[in-house]
Amino acid sequence: MIMKQIVVITGAGGGLGSIFATEFAKDGHDIAILDYNIDAAKHVEAEIRSAGGNVVAAQCDVTSKESLENAREVVRKTLGKCNVLINCAGIQDPLAKTSHEAYCPHDEEHTSIFDSCKDNMAEALKSNRTLFNLDAHHLLNVMKVNWLGTIIASQVFAVDMVGREGNSIINITSMAAYNALSMVPAYASSKAAVDIFTKWLSNYISNEYGKVRVNAVAPGYFLTPLNHDMYVNSDGSYTQRYYNVIHRTPMGRLGDPHELVGALKFFADSTMSGYITGQVIAVDGGFLSCPGI
Repeated sequence: MIMKQIVVITGAGGGLGSIFATEFAKDGHDIAILDYNIDAAKHVEAEIRSAGGNVVAAQCDVTSKESLENAREVVRKTLGKCNVLINCAGIQDPLAKTSHEAYCPHDEEHTSIFDSCKDNMAEALKSNRTLFNLDAHHLLNVMKVNWLGTIIASQVFAVDMVGREGNSIINITSMAAYNALSMVPAYASSKAAVDIFTKWLSNYISNEYGKVRVNAVAPGYFLTPLNHDMYVNSDGSYTQRYYNVIHRTPMGRLGDPHELVGALKFFADSTMSGYITGQVIAVDGGFLSCPGI
């Protein structure tokens, strides 16, 4: 019999987070849906409630400790203290990505994305983005949400978790934490930072006093709103990057987001993973084990 838990999921208003929320609710857990977009969070809340689940939605900005503390109060008042925190909030900023996988001659001649478009975002998205003109604000914004947001959410919700048996923090990393994936320097750096923070936090909070296990799941290649444009062309055909990924994936396909849920439930259930902390499970169809040749 599965022990009922209060599961808090950041970034649960859409994408992978909403699937995680729905699947945990099916097991009878109480679910807190945290998202910057409250309308999206409430939509998922309504779906879970209509299926008989006990759920609450709360707006929050994971880069703001005050915002997360406000969300924690909502969770406390409606559901109780958090048992499982899944740090799923994350972004990908097209202006923090390069247009090509490697340096091209004369890239260094254009050192600002906005040189020719006068802060026009639509025009900037059409520009050739390189190492030399990626904008620091957009690079740091990815780091703030993906890495700092994971830290702050852990700070805030671990207040209610330390010292109690069976509690767990689960972070979401990426294949980008292991390989310097081309085109996404900010995203790759942020996920590598989440990976090492997972291990650091485990060392800090999993002792006999803290008792909170900290692990992570590293998704392989799944089609989500964050990466859709990297794998699917505007006409619906697959990009060359998609075929490059499939070539290095022994299972020969992209993952189904529901295939991530088993690893999450394993880490959340202390009867199954009670002596596991500081670990990362790659759910990747074999990508990490395959050199591609």
